[in-house]
Amino acid sequence: MDKARLYQHGTLGAKVFAHEIDDEPWWRRQKVPLVCAFCMTPVVSQRTTVGRAPRAALFRLAADRQHEDLCPLNPTEVLQKIAHGSQGVAVIEGDELHLVLPDDLSQIDATTPIIDTGSAASCDRFGVNVSTVRPLLPPLINSAVVIARFLQKHDYDADVVAQFKVRRPGETKAVGWGEFCHGPTPADHARLYARITSGTKPKHPVAVYGGVTAVEHDSQDRPVLRLADGRRFTVRIRSEHASLLNPLAAGSFVLAVGAWKVWTPRRGRPELQMFAEEHWQLAHWTYDAATGRSSPPACPPPLSLAQRTLRQTRAAAATRKPAPGRAARPSGPPTSAAPPLTATPPAPPTTAAAPAPLTPTSPPGPVEPDAAPPEPTPPACPPVPPQPSTPPRPAAPPRRRTRRRWWPFGRRR
Repeated sequence: MDKARLYQHGTLGAKVFAHEIDDEPWWRRQKVPLVCAFCMTPVVSQRTTVGRAPRAALFRLAADRQHEDLCPLNPTEVLQKIAHGSQGVAVIEGDELHLVLPDDLSQIDATTPIIDTGSAASCDRFGVNVSTVRPLLPPLINSAVVIARFLQKHDYDADVVAQFKVRRPGETKAVGWGEFCHGPTPADHARLYARITSGTKPKHPVAVYGGVTAVEHDSQDRPVLRLADGRRFTVRIRSEHASLLNPLAAGSFVLAVGAWKVWTPRRGRPELQMFAEEHWQLAHWTYDAATGRSSPPACPPPLSLAQRTLRQTRAAAATRKPAPGRAARPSGPPTSAAPPLTATPPAPPTTAAAPAPLTPTSPPGPVEPDAAPPEPTPPACPPVPPQPSTPPRPAAPPRRRTRRRWWPFGRRR
């Protein structure tokens, strides 16, 4: 936890924050009892740890203590609220919450978003209430955002993180929360980078959680979010639609869910990047560690009809693009072909065929006087009129050949 309250002589005192612990404040030197900022459960303060897994200063529950049932930091209460509004994607198993992951991104948006009747203007100063992210998000994304914000309140305490797990597609055994959500430390981002570069890419959508350190612009003047700079790579979020990244500013926290890949430019360090295509892939909020205040979570506005039409047109054009090389010829004969042109017109059809010569098969009889002689067969084609004669052209005078004399050292003048 990042805040607590003083408890002296049975009276609640002022709030104290985790960033004060390393400076050895008076209440720490005098060992003043502390309780949770939202209930009466005793807590203790721990300084910043230095080592392989550094951790900031925080307040932890005292030994064998649990938050009260109505405390917003009570994991049991939060687990019940998340499971109740997840439409089956979050299941409680004992004292753990299992988040069921789909195979790909298309299945995330297939479920109906959670609809709540609460007011969007939150009166929750510290942002600990479990509410729906607006605009409405799919249940899986909304549940993941609530878990990430809840763990942020506990400063990613290992004991609290262990209560949240995920189930990968086709598996019944749950794995740690870190198999799905990578963050907030650079070591968590490096673990995802190593998984992708080693060839063992995740077979399900993954999430990256972290703070936006800077807002850059690419060659087409579109915004690019830079989350962190690792030892050998940089974490960035890109999109073809500037409206998805414009609401996010430096200093805000973001949970980006999608397909992550590694891109190596010609110059500079490799980049662990994600291209956002839908508004529900990016949920963001602000958090002030000094005061413990947190803004309500939100996400960018959905894509407009024009943006979706443009994306579909580009996708269709990419599928219709022919392969490089010469065009393929039709395998069968042409369905319709023009007849070849001839110099003479075709012969007109005749009504009766020409009589063939008779073969004397019987003795000849008397010739009938009224028998008409056979009509002559018309010619196959009308005679071509003679072409007009071409008048003779005058003969050209013979060309005079000039004899040039050349000298070895130039032309004779």
